[in-house]
Amino acid sequence: MKLPKGYLRGLLSLVLAVAVTSVFSLRSFAAIETKDYVSDLAQDCSGTLTVKGGTVTINGNPAQTGATVMSGSVISTGGGAAVIDLGPAGRVEVGDHTTATIICVAGSIEVKTNCNKTKVECKRGQVDVKTPKVETVAAGKDETYDGGIDATAPAGVDMEVECVGKRAAGGYFVGAGLIGLLALIGVGAAVAIGVAVGEGDISPPSSPTRP
Repeated sequence: MKLPKGYLRGLLSLVLAVAVTSVFSLRSFAAIETKDYVSDLAQDCSGTLTVKGGTVTINGNPAQTGATVMSGSVISTGGGAAVIDLGPAGRVEVGDHTTATIICVAGSIEVKTNCNKTKVECKRGQVDVKTPKVETVAAGKDETYDGGIDATAPAGVDMEVECVGKRAAGGYFVGAGLIGLLALIGVGAAVAIGVAVGEGDISPPSSPTRP
């Protein structure tokens, strides 16, 4: 059975219309998926390290000024400090004898430390501390916390974190309990020395001199 030419033309036009619509729809979906993928990548960031004296390691490896710091890197300092410039995301300074993990999360910076006491200073923007307690450190302010901290800050922040405490020779931190123990040991040693010296001075009574 032969179909009328007008019917065939209409059917062909319909098929072409469906094909064109499908092509543009697929391109739109691809564009959306690509945009989402790029957006996810934009949440990650990298920074440039500047060493301010002493030794610095990134993930346990010695690092020098100009090294690249990726999101999730662990920065450790000894005898100096390090600055991580994350561009538009912000700037983080890691103080002397401090280990900090720096993570980029959804346009913000997350910083974690493992200190016995941690000082957080905010020079620009604000720092939102989540652990060990929840509070905000405003620009121009600093706070000290017992233990390590977990804090986030919006893009553009300029902050510093540092382990604080009294350092003994070699850079070790000396707490009050250790100082007390050392003092007690010192007192005990002094008493023992005093007793030993005193016993050394004691001599037996001399025998009476006979004519």
